[in-house]
Amino acid sequence: MANEIVPSGIGDLIAGEVMANEYMMLLAERDNSVLNHPALFHATATSPTSNVVRVPHVGLGGYDLLSATTPGSEIANTALIDGSSDITISSRAKVYMADDLAQYITDGKLDAIALAQDAVVSISQTLISLIASVAGGFTATEGTSGVDATWNDVLAAKTTLDIANAAGPMLAIVHSRQWGDLESDALSMGVLPAQSMSGVIMQGLSGYRGRYLGIDFFVSNHVPTANAGADRAGGIFTRGGIAWADAQMPAENDPNIVNLGRGRFERVRQGRYLATSYVTSYHCGVAQAIDAAGVSLVSDA
Repeated sequence: MANEIVPSGIGDLIAGEVMANEYMMLLAERDNSVLNHPALFHATATSPTSNVVRVPHVGLGGYDLLSATTPGSEIANTALIDGSSDITISSRAKVYMADDLAQYITDGKLDAIALAQDAVVSISQTLISLIASVAGGFTATEGTSGVDATWNDVLAAKTTLDIANAAGPMLAIVHSRQWGDLESDALSMGVLPAQSMSGVIMQGLSGYRGRYLGIDFFVSNHVPTANAGADRAGGIFTRGGIAWADAQMPAENDPNIVNLGRGRFERVRQGRYLATSYVTSYHCGVAQAIDAAGVSLVSDA
């Protein structure tokens, strides 16, 4: 046979590739449910005059006990214990600049709606990354450098918090490597990794892994390395261990500027370049607050 019409012979009539109607998003963390956990302290300031938010600590609510007195003697004053933590708010942003022709040939895949949705997730993940970066900075530490994480490490951390009177819901933020080690340790004890120690089925498709030993576990690969990259440093803490603050920007009378709750999304037309820029910005800060309210969990990376 000859002169068959095949793709290789009609290159001028067809494109080399045809863009699919859908697209795949590259792998990244997108779960932001950890931000709603009560162990995280969100500091707010009324009429701020500085980018530093100071969170006071005060020794009330039974911090000091009553002392024995002597009849007829004056009762001595009790010193009120106080302190504070400072959270420095700084600006963070990213810009995607899209050429007019690039937006045309991608058929809406790079339009303002898609990039605004990206902005919402990026803002939350930036905050989670900052929280994860300080979760391993507490003075009290459990786990051993170069050794896989175990549930004995977790129990020791919980005991340390109990001894320190760190009351309230406990939150653990650990790296995927650390969580994998804990699952392996659970298997060695005859516990299925798909179940929590309390029998609650884990939500494997989310950053939340379930409640174990009374601790809510979240996995984040934003947890940094430690000891020159040999380890990962996650943390377990209660309310007061980590505090965060952000600057809520005032609404603008401009349809190209949209407030997204915690951050802002802007469309900036750059006609001389035949392009449009999309700016995502967020002003926030995270700080370790009460040191005794948290325990670092260090284990092999």
